[in-house]
Amino acid sequence: MPSCKFIKTKILSKKVDTLSVFSDTLAHQEQLDTALQQETMDYLQPESQAAVSAALDQPASSLTNAQFFMIVGCFTVPENATRYAEKIRGMGYEGDIIPGYDGYQMVTARSYGNFRTSISEIDQFRTDVTPNAWVFVRK
Repeated sequence: MPSCKFIKTKILSKKVDTLSVFSDTLAHQEQLDTALQQETMDYLQPESQAAVSAALDQPASSLTNAQFFMIVGCFTVPENATRYAEKIRGMGYEGDIIPGYDGYQMVTARSYGNFRTSISEIDQFRTDVTPNAWVFVRK
């Protein structure tokens, strides 16, 4: 450690300041990413819920023709969707990416041929993966 007061106060303190600013910037970016993901989920969820409600009104035999997906994340940036899908695969789920509305990429944890099965597992996904999990019905 240098004994020069100038070096201690001017040069060495800047390294700490730079790291502090970098750390604060990363924390702020993470908050923005989380807020954007929540906004995306809030945007897409009502459309999916409307499709779910319409599907519930149909007879069970007609529900097996559609495809249902447990959605655990939506992204506008494909790299973010890919990274999150890899994380989901690491948890032991499918982790596929399907196209959503308005250019969104939806990350799935599981796909289903039956609506009732997908709905029966939604609480498990909301507990184990993300509280924002929801079922997407592909028409």
